[in-house]
Amino acid sequence: MPKSIPFKKLAQCSLTTAALVAGSQGAIAHTRLEIPTVAEGVTAGHSQTGRVHNYLRIGHGCPPSDHRGATMGTSLVAPNAVDYAPVIGVDSGNGKEFTTSPASDFYSPLAGIVALNRTGGPWEFTNVKVDSKGNKDGFWAGGKAYDQTISTVVSVDLDISAITITPTSCARSVTFELAIADFCSISVPGATATDEEVLYWSPIPNFPGVPGQPFGASIADAARNIPVGPAYSNYDGYADAAHTIAGDGWGSPATVTVTRNLTANPLPAGCTGNGGAGDDVYVYPSAEQINKELPVWSKPDQTGTLYWQ
Repeated sequence: MPKSIPFKKLAQCSLTTAALVAGSQGAIAHTRLEIPTVAEGVTAGHSQTGRVHNYLRIGHGCPPSDHRGATMGTSLVAPNAVDYAPVIGVDSGNGKEFTTSPASDFYSPLAGIVALNRTGGPWEFTNVKVDSKGNKDGFWAGGKAYDQTISTVVSVDLDISAITITPTSCARSVTFELAIADFCSISVPGATATDEEVLYWSPIPNFPGVPGQPFGASIADAARNIPVGPAYSNYDGYADAAHTIAGDGWGSPATVTVTRNLTANPLPAGCTGNGGAGDDVYVYPSAEQINKELPVWSKPDQTGTLYWQ
């Protein structure tokens, strides 16, 4: 069973520098999955069926000092279409467009997309996040500050479920957008945190038809295509305590893309997206799910002691 400790006590853990060098990491700049694209239904790197072994790769810490501050932990949430209503976009060749079609029209399983793999890793203290039915939606891990001043990458073992693309759909790929918070300080709540305390890799569904969009910040950033607009969730990420300037990872989530096995699961006749090659589907966790599940609790089902929010 995963160990869990009061997250507030993580700040008291050792601050000794720990270098986890995994090859040349000069090109890795953000928190991403080591394997961002997997084939439909594939089970790889794991003795059990139905899983694909992967890693969350934290490429850098928080500013200042050129984003090389020490990282103390991470929290990850993957889209859940059982207890929540994810935002789904379909790109048929002209950009993403919002659809009200249910997630089951495109893929299965509908939850349990990402789970922690306790085969080792940088942090001793971890726990999973589950919905009301026990489906694993993600995890948190932490307990030690890892110095990233030399671009040392922190890697966390995880599993991706073997996804099946619905045979009757025209999807050629399904991309899951992940909400992630990397902690450099756990003493500041997310409602007032800046990039110096927490870096968010936030999924922002800014495309036509999504209710409430365009999401943005109080101050627009044309260079990064960030408009003036309301926040999507409580954890979009801001560079300033007043939450007027979008932060480093705003609208820059880690993703995992599942590609259709066109031999075993061919497209139905009549699919016209992308010149007949099929549609690309994008699945974003709902703001409700992010707000509920990205915080760190003592129990997997978001009950018990709240350590960080």
